[in-house]
Amino acid sequence: MQTLIRTEAAKADRERRLSPAVVAALVEAGATRMLAPASLGGGEVDLPSWAVAIEDLARADGSAGWTAMTTSATSSLAWYLPPDTAAEVFGSPTSVVAGTAAPLGRAVAADGGHHVTGRWGWGSAVPLCDWVVGGVMTPGGPRLMLFPSADVTVHDTWHAAGLRATESHEWEVTGAFVPARRQVWPPAVRVSGPLPAFPFFAFLAVGVAAVGLGIAARAVEEVEALAVTKTPQHAQGLLAEQADVQRDLGVAEARLSAARAFLHSEVAARWAAAVAGQPSTTQERARLRLACSHAATESASITRHAFDVGGGTSVFEDSPLQRCLRDAHVAAQHAMVSRRLFETYGKVTLGVPTDTTRL
Repeated sequence: MQTLIRTEAAKADRERRLSPAVVAALVEAGATRMLAPASLGGGEVDLPSWAVAIEDLARADGSAGWTAMTTSATSSLAWYLPPDTAAEVFGSPTSVVAGTAAPLGRAVAADGGHHVTGRWGWGSAVPLCDWVVGGVMTPGGPRLMLFPSADVTVHDTWHAAGLRATESHEWEVTGAFVPARRQVWPPAVRVSGPLPAFPFFAFLAVGVAAVGLGIAARAVEEVEALAVTKTPQHAQGLLAEQADVQRDLGVAEARLSAARAFLHSEVAARWAAAVAGQPSTTQERARLRLACSHAATESASITRHAFDVGGGTSVFEDSPLQRCLRDAHVAAQHAMVSRRLFETYGKVTLGVPTDTTRL
């Protein structure tokens, strides 16, 4: 599948959507349902393995990795839904679900549920979905609500610098009725297990960080391949023979490996706690989010470094380095890995009051 994704990546970037062949391959491989329960045909993948799988897909192409990440992260909602609703939404082996968690929808109470109207942004993979998740504010607080795709109108707004094939368009619903059984707000768990015991809001943060690491790894890979074939203008030898390039590649690999190790260490620690049924403390959740933001920030910086080493070759459309540069920086802009999380960690560590509800 990675070979297909790499082959299709440049075209997907130009056309601003993944090819039908890549989408079909992701669905067939179960990449869009990795965190759904096995009882519903999902992968029920442990979080450390999930992070590795997402990184591998993003190394092939950032947009493909991002699409697998956001859909499979959303598939974790199956653990929180009533069993009949979970089967309705996730029971089909080809069901794809994604959406936007920000509570931008407005709800009007109705018999047995709510009528919802709203417009959301950053709807990655929504055009591919059978069901779409939207955050909605109700009198009882925020809820995640599930809409059948027939209720959803997608607006072609994702004209972005990077991750162009993720189709992260704006989307809306108007007066859609959502029964109470299709409304959920984690951490109210319906099915017990390690996955729902893991901090829910960290799923997306870990996934975004893993995508960034995959893109950065691809950028380093590309510049290594370039270095043994390119002789720069006015130079006497290959890039690979230049001391500054050798040093730059060593630094890039060290930084990438360090960011990956920090992320994987924290994910593994929080997963071990989830398996043991031990809730994570606020400090532990803050540290996990710190690792996610650090990985995303470092990934963007490393990718920029690789782009610079590539010189003039990097700027052309046929160079994956320019796509990696754009993709890594867009991924790092996501709110779940915002640099504000560095501040949040500092506040938690120092005992300064701060909002930790989304950790």
